Amino acid sequence: MRKFYLPPIFQFSRKERTGIILLALLIVVTHYIPDLWPASEPAAEEDLQAAVKAFEQQLISDSIVTSARRDTYNRRPRWTTERSFPPMKKDTFRHARKPAIKPIDINTADTLLWQLLPGIGPGFARRIVRFREALGGFYSIQQVAECYGLPDSTFQKIQPFLKIGDSSLKILDLNLTDEKSLAAHPYIRYKLARQIVQYRSMHAGFSKVSDLRQLPLVDDIIYRKLEYYITVKP
Repeated sequence: MRKFYLPPIFQFSRKERTGIILLALLIVVTHYIPDLWPASEPAAEEDLQAAVKAFEQQLISDSIVTSARRDTYNRRPRWTTERSFPPMKKDTFRHARKPAIKPIDINTADTLLWQLLPGIGPGFARRIVRFREALGGFYSIQQVAECYGLPDSTFQKIQPFLKIGDSSLKILDLNLTDEKSLAAHPYIRYKLARQIVQYRSMHAGFSKVSDLRQLPLVDDIIYRKLEYYITVKP
């Protein structure tokens, strides 16, 4: 008997044949699986539709109630709200105004009055008063700026609030004032005080105030400052 041979392309190993059989069975089972489980019951689908419709009706009902409440609130008489909360007057809260700064007399003001000026604290107030007392009084507002440590910016702030009265100055007699008292004056100090005493000893005193210009330490600036505080009695 003649044997029948398949071409090599149709020859499979044992494992390959087993795989082909399993694949064929899987295709058949997959094809018939939908027939094994019946479709969902129509009643369950109808219940779902009914639930969705009920939910939509509830949303519509809630919207109507909310709208009705809003309309009721808007139609309320205005006086009921105003009666509960009276309108606030514009002048209910007023900003506190700083008291206006009054000018002070630089020759009579005490430390408390000086502290009312902008930038002047207790320290500067005491220093200005002591400087005024050592000078024997101010003859010019610009002298306040000479106070030790006082910034020029602070002086510019307080200058509009300074005035000078008719207070008399303390005058020093060049022929009678002792060396210690002369040295205590801010415009004289110890070296110039020593020269003044020596000059009047050598020249039998000062004959006039302008004789002070003959001293080496006295220039035009020092003389112009001192001429308000010195005198020579006949």
